[in-house]
Amino acid sequence: MPVDRSYKAKKWLCVSILSTATSLFWGPSGSAKQPAVFLKEHSEMQGDVDILIGKSGLNMLLRKSNTALIMSAPDWNVIYVNRQSKRYFQCKPDQWKMGPSVFSAMCRPSSPTSLRLTSSKKTNFRGLPCEVHSMETFEASRGTDKAWKRLLPKKGLIWLYPQARFSSQAYRMVANFLAIPAGPGIPVAMEFSRCDDDKVKEIVLYGFEKRLVEDSEFKAPKGFQQVMTQAEALDKSVESKDFADFLKEK
Repeated sequence: MPVDRSYKAKKWLCVSILSTATSLFWGPSGSAKQPAVFLKEHSEMQGDVDILIGKSGLNMLLRKSNTALIMSAPDWNVIYVNRQSKRYFQCKPDQWKMGPSVFSAMCRPSSPTSLRLTSSKKTNFRGLPCEVHSMETFEASRGTDKAWKRLLPKKGLIWLYPQARFSSQAYRMVANFLAIPAGPGIPVAMEFSRCDDDKVKEIVLYGFEKRLVEDSEFKAPKGFQQVMTQAEALDKSVESKDFADFLKEK
């Protein structure tokens, strides 16, 4: 019986499509991949920031300091990665001490850390489903008779990208690293007005894209040395440089 070549061609095409589709979800080693959203942002405190958000965790790269924050389910431990020294430190969220960005923010008159979230509503920010929260300062009014007082934050807006499976500790850690108010989501954009009515764009979204990524993106990087203290992982030269930069602010 003659072979139906058209059937063989159709069968090969079907297998090829199935193989291609499978390779999208499984890497060459057979490890599962997960859908993720990749945000490219700019922070007034940290410079350019990349945030990878998957179903099981997050990976935030601070390009200026060449460091990263990684957290993932189920324990949501903090993994602080120094990409320059190839070291990382791991601890529970409540064991993490304030990092350099928070100390630097204390010397910045227009730091938005005094703002607190109030009302919110669902919205769409440049194609990304978000929640926008209003913010106000709850500090007692100290007047604006001094120049530095006019730089104090008054009110603002923050756009957050909530994740159903994420721990609130993950949101707080991201906010801690960016020295901004914490809320129920990953920060996408943020702006606020000062007492002199000048506006500051604290977080700017360059853009975002959807990806399929390996689960390893949300784990400690291979080949890096684990250290036992936070101080060992911190790059002191980066810390002092950031501090000096903010002292020069006008």
